[in-house]
Amino acid sequence: MPKSRKTIATLLYIALAAGSVAAEPAQKPPGPVMMVHFDYYPRDRTQIHALEQRLASAIKRANAGELGETEIHIDGNDGYLYMYGPDPDRLYRVTSPILKSSRLTEHSEVTKWYGPRRETFVIR
Repeated sequence: MPKSRKTIATLLYIALAAGSVAAEPAQKPPGPVMMVHFDYYPRDRTQIHALEQRLASAIKRANAGELGETEIHIDGNDGYLYMYGPDPDRLYRVTSPILKSSRLTEHSEVTKWYGPRRETFVIR
């Protein structure tokens, strides 16, 4: 292959490879970076849904990550809110006013993951 055709082929390969990397969607972290463990009663399901909407909206507005799934136990005594993002401290700063103002989560346990290390505390 002549040198100019080889150069064009190489540039085409680089362009295609770069395009495929750029087209890949951002990967969600392998696990949540923040979890909130809260107590509730079965009658609180409407309030849980409203809390989820407020948290999801605040996280999205701040571009701090996303609210993941919410796990509520069928027996109606405790649940978990999972949040994903690049910085657990930022997620907490964004969500703490909402968590502190909600009757459901005002005294909940928060766990933040920093890779293999984690920090757990109670919201005061």
